[in-house]
Amino acid sequence: MLRALPALCLLLMPVALEAQPVEERWAGDPLAPTAPVEIAAPLQARLVEAERLAASGDFAMAGTVLKEAAGLASEGSAEEDAVDRVSAQIEFRRGRYPEALALQRAVLERASRRGDTASVARAETDIAILLRRQGDLSPALSGFERALNLYRQLKDNNGIADVLTHIGLIRLNQGLYSTALESLRESLKLQQAGAKAEIERTYHYLGLLYAGLREYETARSYLDRGLAEARRLADPSREAPLLGSMARTANLAGSYGEALTLALEAERLAERLGSPPGQAYALLENGRAKLGLNKLDEAREALLRGAAVAERIGQRSTLARYRATLAEVAARQGRPDEALALWQQALPEFRSGDDQPQLLDSYRLMIPLLREQGDETRALETAIESLALQEQLAGLDMNRRVAVMESAYRAQEAERQIELLQRDLEIQALKLRQESLGRWLATFGVLSLLVIAGLLAFRYRESRRLGQQLAETNAELERNREALARANLELEKRAEALAHAASIDPLTGIANRRAFVERFEVHWADAMSRHAPLSIALIDVDHFKRINDTQGHAVGDSVLCALAATLQGLLRAGTLLARWGGEEFVVLIPGADTQAAAGLAERLRAAVENLRREDLPPITISVGVASLSGRTRLRPEGLFDEADGALYAAKTAGRNRVVVVSEPADSAGEA
Repeated sequence: MLRALPALCLLLMPVALEAQPVEERWAGDPLAPTAPVEIAAPLQARLVEAERLAASGDFAMAGTVLKEAAGLASEGSAEEDAVDRVSAQIEFRRGRYPEALALQRAVLERASRRGDTASVARAETDIAILLRRQGDLSPALSGFERALNLYRQLKDNNGIADVLTHIGLIRLNQGLYSTALESLRESLKLQQAGAKAEIERTYHYLGLLYAGLREYETARSYLDRGLAEARRLADPSREAPLLGSMARTANLAGSYGEALTLALEAERLAERLGSPPGQAYALLENGRAKLGLNKLDEAREALLRGAAVAERIGQRSTLARYRATLAEVAARQGRPDEALALWQQALPEFRSGDDQPQLLDSYRLMIPLLREQGDETRALETAIESLALQEQLAGLDMNRRVAVMESAYRAQEAERQIELLQRDLEIQALKLRQESLGRWLATFGVLSLLVIAGLLAFRYRESRRLGQQLAETNAELERNREALARANLELEKRAEALAHAASIDPLTGIANRRAFVERFEVHWADAMSRHAPLSIALIDVDHFKRINDTQGHAVGDSVLCALAATLQGLLRAGTLLARWGGEEFVVLIPGADTQAAAGLAERLRAAVENLRREDLPPITISVGVASLSGRTRLRPEGLFDEADGALYAAKTAGRNRVVVVSEPADSAGEA
């Protein structure tokens, strides 16, 4: 088993996965659109006025108008449903989900008693939206599927398009990117064909999908389209969620200044609308942006305000993310006990909500604090759990990207198949015309020779024309087959590119731990079979935490990049340099014995010591060197343990030095 130090350092590697699950949605999205019902004009006018007042944030006056409307509605009728539905929408905007849910369930019960299928489908949709907002994804999905079946029975494309959009978001929250994309595309296609639904919502969720895949430019293009549509409708309640998601996308992409501007705009809209959920989500992105800009006191103030709102309205998952972000602020401000306590409060919600990316981020930030406090046992346990979680998420990220590519390919293939079927129908029609012409000639064969000759000439010309059309159709089919082959080749190239990206450290551009382990296993087997020399050198940047704490993480990242470039420039072909984790690097030196590896390590150390750049502080490294030296009973873990021990000795002896493991007897390597 590897020593604790390399395992812990591995967790400091940047994880190129989705930063947060897309279930972190914005408040303010209205419930399903209300279909027209036969109600009296005075009642209809009051309902429209109540909705207008609620959209402007005047809930008190909206409530007064609704009371007047309720007095005009007949008990148990569609009119009473309409009043309760508008009341539920207003409660929803205010973040009062239990009250909104009770009203919608009353609508469902009345519609079921009346046998009103359209109203039942609409109520099922509204209830499912509320359940989704509370985080109850499975019952919400069941409700949407029931509504979808009813809308399909009614052949209501408006309702089908709306429900497909919501199903797409639930599938996205569940990590099913391929099926989410298919639902959203089907909804968008129906809307482009004339179905009336909230197209800005479809663009919104497509943006969230691509943000989860870290394709931020594509995500931003969809969010921009959604925002333009919301502004065209002049509806602030639709505009605020899109601004919030744009702020989150900017935070994920590292554009913290832009994220802060968008979050402040979303916060102002949410306050004007009187939407506590909208304020909670806007303040969260506000705090994250300020944290990214290293404005720690301002970030803490925004996060504390937002956490109070999230706690008041019962948004448990959002409150957990507030606590995790506040913990990061506390850690940066030198309050480790407070940071660890906040993470401990947040972790149960992340686990129960299956929020694995947020859980992994929390683990990665907790481990250095645990080590600083001397809790090595807990730090090691967290590290082991994090390693398994990181491997799982890395595979999940790759699978999601491939699934989305496959979904896009299937959509293109379906369009090609439809086109091919249309071509085939045209060919069949041509054949039927040809057969009909033959029967006509047989029926009128008794006509005069002159007429027969004319008909034969006509048939000959028609056959040539049909043959030419068939040849053109076959040529088109061949071109389609070639296009399909090119598409398959492109898909294979993209898969290869993704596999290559998985082996590269995104910060320094050199090999990552996974690539090193794969190469090391190959060279180890070769060295053991041929009794050939093989050495490794573990390298650690001296006082790296001090650089991060005093000069910021941006300078720390520049130090790591400069160090990687310097080391790589001194290594010859066949010598692999990889980032082992955080500020630790490892060099694999096939064919080098102890003396040769020590010489190379000393050259690397001297080059780093002499590295001078105006934008960087002085850098030194400590190096531990271990060699296989022909031993046959040493396991790979043993060689790493020796190099790690040498690195520790170099650190203890004062840093900026190379410590080489002396060549032990073969028996010393037995495990």
